[in-house]
Amino acid sequence: MLRASAAALAVSLSATVAGSPRVADAATTTKPIIFGASGGSEVAQLSKDIGAPLAAHVYGQLDGPVRTGRMVNMATNVSWHTLATSTSGSAPYTNLVRWADGIKRQPGPVLFVFNHEPEGNSSSNLGSSTDFIAAWKKVHDVFEARGATNVEYTWNMTSNAFRVPSGDRRYAAKWYPGDAYVDNVASAAYNWYSCGPGADQWLSLESRASAPLAFAKAHGKPYVLAEWASQAGPKRAGWLQDARAWMLANQGYIRGAFYYQSPLSHDDCHWRLTTAAELAALGAMAKDRAHFGG
Repeated sequence: MLRASAAALAVSLSATVAGSPRVADAATTTKPIIFGASGGSEVAQLSKDIGAPLAAHVYGQLDGPVRTGRMVNMATNVSWHTLATSTSGSAPYTNLVRWADGIKRQPGPVLFVFNHEPEGNSSSNLGSSTDFIAAWKKVHDVFEARGATNVEYTWNMTSNAFRVPSGDRRYAAKWYPGDAYVDNVASAAYNWYSCGPGADQWLSLESRASAPLAFAKAHGKPYVLAEWASQAGPKRAGWLQDARAWMLANQGYIRGAFYYQSPLSHDDCHWRLTTAAELAALGAMAKDRAHFGG
């Protein structure tokens, strides 16, 4: 992982990166954190439950309809190599152009993600990290050529990728397309507690997000919590309050945060907020428009 002194970081953050002129000055910005939730109808229902607007993080497929949201994830239905080497007239290239044209018609900025968590098992059949980077650059270049100036290219890994040893294939730096091709660094951040890979340890958002935030700072990029959530438990409302305090302490570096309000259970994980205390805690964040925007 790259390291930078405070002075060097300030210089790097204020500089314009060639090929990526929309990089925010993460060290000095005081803009509200884009605040929302991940999902479809769940976002609208959660907004109703807390009595405040929420931005939507949505998911789509290259060969499917272009999705509309403040954060949009497009997964590929072909290998990364196939997409990277696609040419005009081919189905992957045509779909990529269709997505670029659809995204550019949306009000911006759109935090656009190509193939989130590429190092994960679910993407193991799509190719290597080298293939992913080549595909990322292809997506970037096509979007730029189509005039999608409202896009912030948001590279989305798991938080674990920033903590594994450098020799591990999942190591985040191996999958990084380069500063000229990335506007925001993003990750998921989960308090698994008693489910999934958890070991009955109640972990703060800070403990899950600090490593990817450090990577973002080192590269002069804002950080996005693409998905963040806690396993259900009696302390979850307090966990949300602590998360708010951590986000406020790092507001100048955080571009967006999207709670994972999924009704789905995975490995007995229950992320969906249901109690009055939990909804009030999240609502307090959404209603703080000076610090958390839509």
